[in-house]
Amino acid sequence: MKDFVLNLDKPRKLKFGFKATRLINEKFKERDLKKLVEFALDEFIFLAWAGLMWEDESLTEEKVEELLDEKVGIEYSQTDIANIVAEAMTAHSGAVSEKKKVTKKIPSSRRVQPRSKSE
Repeated sequence: MKDFVLNLDKPRKLKFGFKATRLINEKFKERDLKKLVEFALDEFIFLAWAGLMWEDESLTEEKVEELLDEKVGIEYSQTDIANIVAEAMTAHSGAVSEKKKVTKKIPSSRRVQPRSKSE
């Protein structure tokens, strides 16, 4: 699986496991997490924190905000950060965005009978 990294004070890898997903669901109970485009940019700070805390439990939401602010306008735009977080959440949940859905043709288990010569 692709790594989703934010280069902050050091490269920090986003990971949305069960704990992060539970925290996000608790905070955004009534929200459809599949519609990340409807989230405000400031809400992505919480989402980024939830995805980064697995690696460093001393991180706070405020510290993540500071780290992100240091990189805004230098390495990332706010939209870049939101996109990276959203991509990581989508990938780690196993969901495939509508744009990236690929339909696989599964061969039929039925055997095709050869056509008879009279047809």
